Amino acid sequence: MLASWREPDARRLVSRIISQYRSELKYKGSVSMKWSFGKTVVKSVMMVAACALSTAAMAQQKELILSGFGGAYDEAMAASVKSFEQENGVKVTIVAGSGANNIARVRNKEVDVIVSDPVFALRMEAEKAFSPLDPNLVPNLKTLYPNAIYSDAVVAANFGAYVIAYNPAEVRAPESWYDLAKPEYKGRVALRGFRPENIDLITLFAKRAGGSERNPDAGFAELAKIAKNIDVWVDAHANHLELYRNNQISMSVWTDGRIAWARNTEGLKIEGVIPKEGFFPLSSTLSVVAGRPNGELAQKLVNHLLSPASGLNMASRLGYFPTNREAKLPPEIQAKIMITPDNVKDLQSADWKYIVSVYDKWQQRWEREVQR
Repeated sequence: MLASWREPDARRLVSRIISQYRSELKYKGSVSMKWSFGKTVVKSVMMVAACALSTAAMAQQKELILSGFGGAYDEAMAASVKSFEQENGVKVTIVAGSGANNIARVRNKEVDVIVSDPVFALRMEAEKAFSPLDPNLVPNLKTLYPNAIYSDAVVAANFGAYVIAYNPAEVRAPESWYDLAKPEYKGRVALRGFRPENIDLITLFAKRAGGSERNPDAGFAELAKIAKNIDVWVDAHANHLELYRNNQISMSVWTDGRIAWARNTEGLKIEGVIPKEGFFPLSSTLSVVAGRPNGELAQKLVNHLLSPASGLNMASRLGYFPTNREAKLPPEIQAKIMITPDNVKDLQSADWKYIVSVYDKWQQRWEREVQR
């Protein structure tokens, strides 16, 4: 009953009670009767005011803050959450965030759900910043691909694919990640620095040489070889695009979605290929911030963002592959995405729970041995 009240309704009711009180006083003969009736009115007004305040508080709680990446990604999520808002009577406010800004928001409990990546998410989980996802509130957990689940509090909503991008007018399609280090490509290769895809690449090289995340020497050594072929380190997608447009590079590590954008929208001669050793996910993770007032509703929002419908929306708008196995992409959409239900298992990923414990040491080593 209270949930249907609004503040203007409360004000009108208070006004009506007071008017009735004034009318009744004309007919109340004694002071004691007036005093008794006055106390009744005061109690009624206080009750209505309390109801109004309670309703206002409830209305404030009916908002979820979702922290995204900004730009087109947040616009696509806004389309996904419309039906959730209608079904749950809640307003989902999407705010863009990154880096230190996100860390502060999570630590200060300013957001309910955060979209991020495995490095950030697992570092925050180690600080007990996230609530474990409840399978009863997030039933879509059971239909996710296994490699989309990083922990009981961090899951991926969608994947992009890190592959080798190349200019077919200049080079043949690369077959292997090791091709990036070939001497004939000196000055013609681009990477983006110490980022998740290159951490995955270090791990892949280390494992193929008999090492692992805990023994990554061979991986760093191979990246140091690749670095000899790099004249310009990429710092943004726009910069990446211009390097191809200006014919400064022939090959790079880039995502399938950006390759399609550069080719189909920007008109560049560029293709992408999955190396024979496998490829890496650009993972968009979801986590629920602990200690917020609407925890159950936030979990339901995560479930909604993991749904086949949300996955289809993100795939059609942005070219990301849904992590829900029950999402079926139309052929014309699947044709634009390099990850498929058949090869999603070939995505190579580091042990991110371990990586976050050595992240700072790896970054220092990267700066000493690779990007000098």
